[in-house]
Amino acid sequence: VSRPYPPAPPARATVLQYRRHTLQSSPPTPAQTMDVLKTVLEAILGAIGGSDLPAPSQRQFVAKKELSERDATIIDMLNSAGHEDVSFCICDPDQKDCPIVFASDGFCNFTGYAVDEIEGRNCRFLQGPGTEKADVDKIRSAVKNEKEDSVNLLNYKKDGTSFNNEFFLSPLYGKDGKLKYYIGVQCSVKKLGPGQAPANPGWVYAQGLHA
Repeated sequence: VSRPYPPAPPARATVLQYRRHTLQSSPPTPAQTMDVLKTVLEAILGAIGGSDLPAPSQRQFVAKKELSERDATIIDMLNSAGHEDVSFCICDPDQKDCPIVFASDGFCNFTGYAVDEIEGRNCRFLQGPGTEKADVDKIRSAVKNEKEDSVNLLNYKKDGTSFNNEFFLSPLYGKDGKLKYYIGVQCSVKKLGPGQAPANPGWVYAQGLHA
């Protein structure tokens, strides 16, 4: 289904540049300004680089439910070439226990789990003995209230190795304004505690601190 995008950006522009071009085509709304997930994704993808063309070997998420313009753009960004190392998953709230219906190559490679060991399960399998209940409760609250949030918590890979996860969560809506999916982006950081987002290289690029 074609979407009514704004005029095309300059030739050879990356998906990230295209996203910025569309935002410049019209004044940003308060929702765009406060959208944490989009900022994080643009930062991560900007730091990694990439191109408009899909990578032949890169697994891509194809939504079975029609998404809004904003959320379809997020998926387009993640599906673009050169971003297969980004660790993210898509969960379906319409299914029992909100299971993961798509795990990126980056998610599989980083956690050590195969796709068939991930998809169909709730994200809680990454939790372990050192995971704080308060952090898990924050995620549950965000899901319950259909809101965007970030949580810094201790998670575990398949081999039992723990990692500090700066986890970003956001609902994905359809054109009808109804909840369709949740997307979670995992970023490994050096230590536990709030304020870890700046430790991610993507945030450094987004703030222009790499110059």
